[in-house]
Amino acid sequence: MTNATTKSTPFAPCDHVDHHLFAVQPGIPLLDALEHASVYLSCAEALAHQAPNATRPEHIATLRWASKQMLGTASSLLQASIDGMHAAQAGGEV
Repeated sequence: MTNATTKSTPFAPCDHVDHHLFAVQPGIPLLDALEHASVYLSCAEALAHQAPNATRPEHIATLRWASKQMLGTASSLLQASIDGMHAAQAGGEV
């Protein structure tokens, strides 16, 4: 499984159309994608811990929203990496 890379993985669906706003790009080395996922998870955790201590209600909502977006990005990076590993194990591109 040398040089396994990510598969295209759309995320952040738009509310009123059948499209996603973002996508993990194909061909990213798995280590790079996993390192980014780890950073997004760390940031999401930090924001989630800060939200209950925010002094203004709108800050609480914003911190929760940002944490949710980071979790979605991290999840998509992980899924793109898993899909890339499966494709590499199967011996080719899917």
